[in-house]
Amino acid sequence: MSTEAATMEIIEVSPADPRLAPLVGAMRVELDALYPEEIDFEHPTVKEAARFLLVLAGGAAIGCCAVQPLDGGEAELKRMYVDPAWRGRGIARRLMPEAEALAVRVGASRFKLETGVRQPEAIAVYERAGFTRIPNYPPYDRWEMSVCYAKPLLP
Repeated sequence: MSTEAATMEIIEVSPADPRLAPLVGAMRVELDALYPEEIDFEHPTVKEAARFLLVLAGGAAIGCCAVQPLDGGEAELKRMYVDPAWRGRGIARRLMPEAEALAVRVGASRFKLETGVRQPEAIAVYERAGFTRIPNYPPYDRWEMSVCYAKPLLP
């Protein structure tokens, strides 16, 4: 096991944790560059009930995601991001089961998410994790660049 992997940890943090802001900001810059035609769209926000996971390597924040509880036994994966310098090392693959476990803890039996057509690496991560494509749900049903996925969760 590499030193990186040995020192990597995934922890649940408050949405106000200051280590999240740079990651979420970098994700927004990256998405705005990928989808310039959507910069003026009002993007859905993460609600107060969201629970965040933070990936740390040697104490540095290198990735994150949020689990947004929804009505009807669902949760939505949001703000999934890994710093570009750390991509290709299986970090998202390690983060996914932690996010799914968190979704189960908040009472979800179905996990869903939205990504974009210009993010083949993200799509591959979600499909490898067992998510299947579903019709775009609101508000993403208005955006032709969106791709939505879902996965049933076992308690």
